[in-house]
Order: sequence, then C-alpha cells, then structure tokens
Amino acid sequence: MPLQIFLNATLRKYVPDYNPYQGISLEIAPGTAVSQVIAQLGLPPQEVTLIMVDGRRQGEDFLLQGNERLGLFPPIGG
Repeated sequence: MPLQIFLNATLRKYVPDYNPYQGISLEIAPGTAVSQVIAQLGLPPQEVTLIMVDGRRQGEDFLLQGNERLGLFPPIGG
C-alpha cells in the first residue's frame, strides 16, 4: 500500500532530491511501524520529534496500514 511521506525543515537534507511539494511515495506492508519507515529513509531517530499520521499526532510505534499521509518533524526551536 502506498504511503505519502512529507519531511519538514532539517529532515529534508537526509533524503537526496527530496521534493517538498510532492513528498515521497513509499510502498509499505500493512502493519509497518513508523520507526521502520524512519529507518528505511535513513533519518536519525533522535531528529524526529513529531509524527503526524493523517493530521493526528502518533508515536514511532504506530502501525501504518498504507494509503496514509505521514508528516515527520524535527525539534523546533524559537
């Protein structure tokens, strides 16, 4: 099942040729944990501090089913 992934701010630098307007489409098996997607993308887990699935905050152990929109955010200062 396809998963649409959007990386925000400094997380974009870890994925070469990342397009912030289209994000990344990734085929996953139902029951794939967010932490597995983070590892597959090569993102440092400690850099991902906010996880949004279809507009709702989730944890790294959340199991994805596909056909979702995943937003990953780094620590935000200000």
